[in-house]
Amino acid sequence: MFERLLAPLSVKHLFHRVANVMDLGADLSFLRAAQRLMSPDGPPEIDGEIFPPFAPLEVPALTGKKVGIVATGGGGAMACAVGVVRACEEAGLEIAGISTCSGSAMTMAPLAAGLDAEQTAAFLLSFRQRDYIDPDWSQLLKLPFALGRGFTGLLDTEAIGRLYEGRLGQVAVGALPIPFYANIWDMDHNRLIYLGSRTRPEMPLPQVVRAAVTLPLFMRPFEVDGAQCGDGGVVNVFPVDPLVDHHPEIDFYIGINAFYPENFSGEDHTGWHEATFSMFRVSPQTQQCQHLEAARMQLRRIQDRCLMVHPLPYAEIRGIRLYEQFIDRRPWLDFIRRGHQAARRELDALA
Repeated sequence: MFERLLAPLSVKHLFHRVANVMDLGADLSFLRAAQRLMSPDGPPEIDGEIFPPFAPLEVPALTGKKVGIVATGGGGAMACAVGVVRACEEAGLEIAGISTCSGSAMTMAPLAAGLDAEQTAAFLLSFRQRDYIDPDWSQLLKLPFALGRGFTGLLDTEAIGRLYEGRLGQVAVGALPIPFYANIWDMDHNRLIYLGSRTRPEMPLPQVVRAAVTLPLFMRPFEVDGAQCGDGGVVNVFPVDPLVDHHPEIDFYIGINAFYPENFSGEDHTGWHEATFSMFRVSPQTQQCQHLEAARMQLRRIQDRCLMVHPLPYAEIRGIRLYEQFIDRRPWLDFIRRGHQAARRELDALA
């Protein structure tokens, strides 16, 4: 027993649990998410126009260049990516590829399919909770009697597939106007897979979205080639690889981060060793160290030709809050608008 408990990765997970217990804000966020899950509602109200009037933006540094967009995961907070694309439209940029994971796959797939930012935002803001979240409460009730056997998640992503098929059809990713990718995690074999225009061109776009947003343990796995798969953002939250490896024609990248601190810097816990309960105060670092370093490694592949956009402060999106922002669509309009504002500022500064 002690060997299993004190093994290096087991200790790491022990610190994870302690960190979660100490994070009261995260607990409250999860409870709010659970409350809204049990009280489904309609689409959020739209206050005025989604975007301000179209305002052309000159960015001489990107004139004639093909631009790739790489977006992190981040649940509903990734609605901000649609605002970033609106700014790209105003700058007249040619989007030559989009790579996503988790929540950004859901928000950016319509853009790859040919919808503009205004149309995509309207589509996302039209969601009713039951359109994309379908809890199976009976499975939860059976859980104690089955001793956990067969339980792989509370939510089924079939509703998301139907939603995207209704709006985009069963278009194959290989036939999209803009090359599109989303990473998934093969849970059976513990490996990362990239689904997209050059890797799985025959796969329908709604299935790619469905697989990408299947958050393990929260949602039931999606089967790909006989393997149980889920959200690849748990492994690589900033998937640069497919665009760099398959699209050498891309000259410049725009990265969108709504998951970690700016440029994937770590949280500062300087002085932890002198504080009370010192080991527990630094325990959040163990939650993120490998995940953050993987994101930094991805960014380094394009750092010399990449503009990073961070539309939302980390305090608003950190940790378990992604559940709340996925279920509660009321902030989505604000996220979209802030993505637009942030991207215009960064593009203007680049010019």
